[in-house]
Amino acid sequence: MSKIIGIDLGTTNTCAAYVSNKIPRVIPTEGGFNTMPSAVCLHPSGTVLVGQSGKEQLVALPEHTIHGIKRLLGRQYDSKVVQELKRRVSYAIVPGEGGEAAISVGGKIISPSELQTKILAHIKRYAEIHLGEDIPEAVIAVPAYFSDHQRSLVKQAGAQAGFTVRRIVNEPTAAALAYGFNRGFDQKVVIYDLGGGTFDVSILEITGNVFQVIATGGDTFLGGADFDGRVCDWIVDTFKRQSKIDLTEDQGALQRVRQAAERAKIELSLLINTQVRISPVLERRGKAIDLDLRLDRETLNQRTSDLVERSVAVTDRVLAERKLALSDIDELIFVGGQTRMPLIVDTISNHFGKQPRKGVHPDECVALGAALLGDSLAKIDAVTLLDAISVPLGIAGRDGTMNIVIDKHTQLPSSGHITLPTTADNQTEMQIDVFAGEAGPVANAEYLGTMTRRDLPAAASGALSVDLEFQLDPEGMLTIIATHSQGGQPETVQLSTRERPAAVVDSTSVAGAEETMAGVDDANKPGLRGFVRNLWGKPH
Repeated sequence: MSKIIGIDLGTTNTCAAYVSNKIPRVIPTEGGFNTMPSAVCLHPSGTVLVGQSGKEQLVALPEHTIHGIKRLLGRQYDSKVVQELKRRVSYAIVPGEGGEAAISVGGKIISPSELQTKILAHIKRYAEIHLGEDIPEAVIAVPAYFSDHQRSLVKQAGAQAGFTVRRIVNEPTAAALAYGFNRGFDQKVVIYDLGGGTFDVSILEITGNVFQVIATGGDTFLGGADFDGRVCDWIVDTFKRQSKIDLTEDQGALQRVRQAAERAKIELSLLINTQVRISPVLERRGKAIDLDLRLDRETLNQRTSDLVERSVAVTDRVLAERKLALSDIDELIFVGGQTRMPLIVDTISNHFGKQPRKGVHPDECVALGAALLGDSLAKIDAVTLLDAISVPLGIAGRDGTMNIVIDKHTQLPSSGHITLPTTADNQTEMQIDVFAGEAGPVANAEYLGTMTRRDLPAAASGALSVDLEFQLDPEGMLTIIATHSQGGQPETVQLSTRERPAAVVDSTSVAGAEETMAGVDDANKPGLRGFVRNLWGKPH
């Protein structure tokens, strides 16, 4: 039987693993390293460089070298995440199909999903070289907050790379598997996952080989790249004060600073101070100009302490949502390279009153856990995963705020029904915009897509209704089945993406929402509330 490998498709680095003789092992990539940079260089010559060879082009070809791809995947171009990322990268982020973020390189538009495909294909090649056999299947880990659309894009990228993706698993759940699989634990554990691009925190109950997620949350604006950004800003500001030169005006110089900032941050996890040297950082009037600054750990801590406190606030909120005290947690597990930072270790350890569990590799445990899950899929009762959704699903109310429909922490798989009446005479089509986000203005929510039920029988307004069944599978993938009240056959409707609805930009424009909500029968929604943002009628 062919092996099913596990893949941690990270923002900064990608890692893959397999199981041999019940032991998960990391698959080395180029240079023998256990992780591979998640970078792709689309060289002007037409060559595509992936991984370390791609990352090495960051200084020479900054506009052709794409990194941090996962932060863009499936996101609308006008979202806060994308607009913030545009300030931090040297390549061009532009609107793509359906208003989603894409990358412009050499006059061509390429989607983040296509770039993820290239990374996964590279990993597949190294796995097959290392294992000496074809690797047709994989389990891929994604952030817990990833939406249905983002998970679908990861699956598509895997398929394009030549994999049958057997399962999408949340990264914190995979990390918990690496920690507790076949160890007979009966514990509540916190997975504190601070990677290159995102922060996730999950609370799991482990009982034998049953892993149940009881709470999960995160911050999509928080990751190692944000810590790098603070160091980068310090370098630019300090150098400008000393030399009157603004490094942000030179893309090549700025990319050298970004790389030096990352190195300095990593070095300060071991050292009290470090020298930031870039020789030369740029040239002016034919003269090479060097940069030489001393950065100490205390300065780094001062400039990033608010980022660490944000992670503490998210962690406390997740605990409070399940009415759990810090003392209820048996083990603390760190995931992601940023958790090596002494300020984070000290802050989180002091907060919980315990040290993080040793022996869990922060860079490799997600891939190792995904590999264990892949290995168990061919076995009976090997492992049971009870995952949960991390971001509420909902609609826009009449006041332009989110009305939560399926709340966070709902255990997967789950389903619910909602019955919606038509709101116009002779309405033959029903469109519903689906969102994910916390309570608050709908403009801050993530647009997931639009479902459309066509070919409705013409009838007077309100005389026809459509029953919608929302099904979330164990991977958090959403399926919507629509059936109208005049005996129509059930029809599976897909979410199609387009540019963010105008009502999201102008959250006061919610015409039709009040009528829709007024017609929803609560008796038809066991366990769920209404799941409609706008109901637009299209007359026959």
